[in-house]
Amino acid sequence: MNAKDRVVISDAAWAWEGLRRNRAYRKAWARHHESRPHVCDARASLRYMRLERPYLEAETFGLITFADPELSASEVPVFWRPDLFRRTLSVSLSAEANDNLNGFSLASLKCCPTVLDTVDGERHIRLGGHDFWIQMVTQDITQLEDDASIEVNLTGSSDLPQRVSSLEQLFLLHLSDAGHLPPVKRPPNRDKLLEGLLAWDVYDGHRSGKNTLKDVAIALFGEARVIHEWSHNRSLKDRAVRARDRGRAFVEGGYFDLLRRASF
Repeated sequence: MNAKDRVVISDAAWAWEGLRRNRAYRKAWARHHESRPHVCDARASLRYMRLERPYLEAETFGLITFADPELSASEVPVFWRPDLFRRTLSVSLSAEANDNLNGFSLASLKCCPTVLDTVDGERHIRLGGHDFWIQMVTQDITQLEDDASIEVNLTGSSDLPQRVSSLEQLFLLHLSDAGHLPPVKRPPNRDKLLEGLLAWDVYDGHRSGKNTLKDVAIALFGEARVIHEWSHNRSLKDRAVRARDRGRAFVEGGYFDLLRRASF
């Protein structure tokens, strides 16, 4: 990533960018990846996975099951725990097609949902995974059909504004022509987060070995400036330290807070 680029992705995807850099998570993935769930329905209309057992260690990181940290959220089925990702919608599914033109169905959303069934009888559905992220949960394990109806349940006041916002996004997706949401009018400013992740990538170097604070500064501000100012510009060093520490804090657990107040 380049800190100068304007990157607009969903906060749930930002959170995955933090977790996939977490060394403890990567070690846990290495222990469990042989038993990870595989996509077992390759229909073009959806990706379907079924868990044969719970993944309690994955849950400590905020996930329902493990996902490959080498891949981005748009490439791998990442599912956040609904109690953590507070925008998660509780829905009811019916195998009967919804004759209401304003009703939701998998087909009406015009995208490729990812569906995950757990051993405790819950079905999780994820839409998007990059520039938007809508996650739903239901107790209805009905046969997966494209015209199955989806009814959103907004009971209870807990996290209601976040869930209403997700419902609004779901409706926009339903109205879209190609399964894509319109551009976010005022995307959250994640420039500092991007800078922090870049700084941590350089400093931690989980792919190429650890680097120095000076290497961080070069990545952030350019080699010419660092060569010219490093020996006397204390503010340059302080900015590199703050960026590195910001990235480390996010990777080591700060992503939890982002999920709780996530926007699209």
